Amino acid sequence: MLSSTEKILSVVVLALTLAVGFSLIQYGSAMDEMAQLRSEQAEHVDMVNKEFKQRVKAVELENIGQGKEIKRGQDMILANTKLIYAKADSLGNLIDDLAYEIKRVDRDLTKRIKNVQRDLEGLEDNFDSEKRRTRRDLSDIKKQLKALKMKYFLQKRSK
Repeated sequence: MLSSTEKILSVVVLALTLAVGFSLIQYGSAMDEMAQLRSEQAEHVDMVNKEFKQRVKAVELENIGQGKEIKRGQDMILANTKLIYAKADSLGNLIDDLAYEIKRVDRDLTKRIKNVQRDLEGLEDNFDSEKRRTRRDLSDIKKQLKALKMKYFLQKRSK
């Protein structure tokens, strides 16, 4: 019959065989689950991709009409920008012309004001001299009037 070492080895071999068999069953079951997961993932990814594609298509269809509006808006912005630059250039030229005219008028007015001041000073001098002359004349007239009154008074008394 079998010796004790042979019995132990037989038991070990049997245990190893059972372990290998159990491992193969587990491996097979894991592979089945992996296959099921892969098929579910593919189905889920396909569903998500299909839904995403539908949403993208809907957004694209919505934006097709807006693209024309955006292009029209861009064209209007560009036209307005060109108009603004043109008006700014023409305003700049007008401002430069106006600044030149203001400086010219300022020079002319300053010159005329100086001339008027000089004329006023001359008139003031003339007025002062005329005033002095008039006072002298008045004083002379008063003296002559006094002299005439005295003469008249003396003539009347002598008569």
